[in-house]
Amino acid sequence: MVVIAYLDKYLPQSLYKAIAMGAGAVFAAGILLLYFGIRCPKCGAILGLKYVFAEETFGRCSRCGIGFDEDSS
Repeated sequence: MVVIAYLDKYLPQSLYKAIAMGAGAVFAAGILLLYFGIRCPKCGAILGLKYVFAEETFGRCSRCGIGFDEDSS
């Protein structure tokens, strides 16, 4: 996205807008996949940003209590 900010001087305005919108869409899709894509394997609760940005190791599901570090057998 930083490179796109500098390309506005060298690209035609319509091409620049299309590339910028595409980059924004990819960024937004990544954030949505991060939020909705990380789920508890047992109950299916959305862990998303809680799991990624946890200050400590996020060891248990907040909904069902399953331990993520335990053996699944």
